[in-house]
Amino acid sequence: MRNQSSIVGRKSVPAKKSKSDFKEATNISRCLLTLLGLWLSENPTKLLKKVLLDLSIVICYFLIFFLLIPCALHTFIIEKKPKKQMKMIGPMSFCVMALIKYFFMIIRREKIRGCLHHIEIDWRRVESLEDREIMVKNAKIGRFITSLCATFMYSGGFFYRTILPFALPRKLLPDNTTMRPLPYPVYRPLFNSQNTPVYEIVFTTQWFGGFVIYTITVAACSLAAVLTLHACGQLKIVMSRLNDFVENSVGTDKTLTSKLGEIVDLHFRALQFAVKIEGLLNEICFVEFIGCTMNICFLGYYLITELEQGKSSTIAVVTYLFLITSFTFNIFIYCHIGELLNQQGKKVGTTAYMINWYELPGKNASGLIILLAMSNCPVTITAGKMVELSYATFCNVECHGFYLFSQQTMKIRKH
Repeated sequence: MRNQSSIVGRKSVPAKKSKSDFKEATNISRCLLTLLGLWLSENPTKLLKKVLLDLSIVICYFLIFFLLIPCALHTFIIEKKPKKQMKMIGPMSFCVMALIKYFFMIIRREKIRGCLHHIEIDWRRVESLEDREIMVKNAKIGRFITSLCATFMYSGGFFYRTILPFALPRKLLPDNTTMRPLPYPVYRPLFNSQNTPVYEIVFTTQWFGGFVIYTITVAACSLAAVLTLHACGQLKIVMSRLNDFVENSVGTDKTLTSKLGEIVDLHFRALQFAVKIEGLLNEICFVEFIGCTMNICFLGYYLITELEQGKSSTIAVVTYLFLITSFTFNIFIYCHIGELLNQQGKKVGTTAYMINWYELPGKNASGLIILLAMSNCPVTITAGKMVELSYATFCNVECHGFYLFSQQTMKIRKH
């Protein structure tokens, strides 16, 4: 259906350039997914590659469970004080979040590969510099979002796992020795984590376990951003083609029908891709949306209790504020890309109506009706097919939470 002569006044893009553009658009996601054993190469039949992928998954699972199980046993069996139990429920919930998201990403590895292959084909189909500029711009936005998410998440994690444990007051054990700090407490009957070299091994393993759960969070955000913004780019190309369709509406009815067919084909392909994204991400978005909201509440509680003590640690307050910002940013990103996809879908219908369609032959003008009809029901990103991710959702949930947090903080200051 597509041919070079149908694009009037457009400069073609070399095939090598399209291949390098695809690699650049997905380079951060590729690195993150490779670390997690989720990146399926073009030739996944090689035994060594399959073994390395499976080994990466086993190591990631081991590190997550090494954080979760000893901490849960200590929290619910050894620790009897409710405040200290609450102190550890937040970090454990974050581990559970990462575990669930990682599980869904593993069972959907083939779908992830299919979506990335779809993006690669779209880059190969680029026939003009104008289309390439649109796709490159959206790819840059996707990389920028991923970079911001990684900066917030890894920075907050570094403070929480490396600086905060050594900034908190030391505890004295019954044998009059000082308890050395760990990011996560360990169930003592399993092993004594205070002895050398066990302490060093446990601390290092917990540090790498934290790196894994932060990488899972960033990888999920990166995947959502890259896929959704690529779909938005394809819808922008549809709008660009619609404008060119009227401005360059010269030729026979057959030529115009062919051009309109290309536009409808491109729009349909973009909508198909958006449906794939929703099917791939809706459980991950649900876990992220519910989990981040819960963790913001926990962190707000930790911050309030820290301020209530009077002699609050500056590093602890900064760490909690950094983590609150990070989780809030994560939810905002999912809502932002959901809003973008929804709005771009609606704009296709608006563009189809606003162009000078009345200058087209009647048969070709009536062909735009299908675009108007399909744009009435734009594809959206949902959290578990229950909550539509949009600016309105972010404001309703997060802003209300911050209002309650600010009210509680004001009460503490008054006392």
